[in-house]
Amino acid sequence: MNLKIGDLVRFVDEPIEGHITSFQNNDIIGVTDKSGFEIPVLASKVTLVHGNMKREDDNFEEPAKINIPFVEKGIFLAVEGEQREGLAKFHIVNHTSYDLLIAIAEVNTLKRTGVFAEKILKKDTLQFYTANFSQVGKWPTFEIQIIRFTKTVQKATQPIIKEIRVKPLDLIQSKDLDEVLDTKVWSFELDKPEENIGLDKLKDHFISHRPNKK
Repeated sequence: MNLKIGDLVRFVDEPIEGHITSFQNNDIIGVTDKSGFEIPVLASKVTLVHGNMKREDDNFEEPAKINIPFVEKGIFLAVEGEQREGLAKFHIVNHTSYDLLIAIAEVNTLKRTGVFAEKILKKDTLQFYTANFSQVGKWPTFEIQIIRFTKTVQKATQPIIKEIRVKPLDLIQSKDLDEVLDTKVWSFELDKPEENIGLDKLKDHFISHRPNKK
């Protein structure tokens, strides 16, 4: 057995493990255990575990650290299914690096009926509702509330509160492959920033261009 200083060895006859720290006469080696004491032992009475004590002549390269980017956006309501088969499955799909706390309610005028509450991990999905394609015109409006959570340092985020209803015209569009669900779905982004259509500017423009009364 080819042993060298720094090798990690285990005693054959005793539950002792340590690193080789010296070579002595008569095939005796010195093994230093976790307590820091060097124990003399015959080289034939140890087995090699692995040599993990770095020495000056070792030429080990540190493994490269992989920097995985933090994904901030990508929370979707996804509708899965084939219209000819009748059943539509509703999912919340999380493409982000956040864990999500989700609460979903069915909206009826001023009332809310809870239909789903769950935690969805990053890069994961959960089904929360089923409906029939033949009743698409009567599918409910959902109020979806989302809290994003991560233990890493990120920019502060506000809870997402959004009402959404999938309408028949939405299903005219072609489906796209969702990598998390691994199937084609109709997708509706839930964490997309609300567009500012500039109502104030439109109002000012209308007033400034209003014909003067004579």
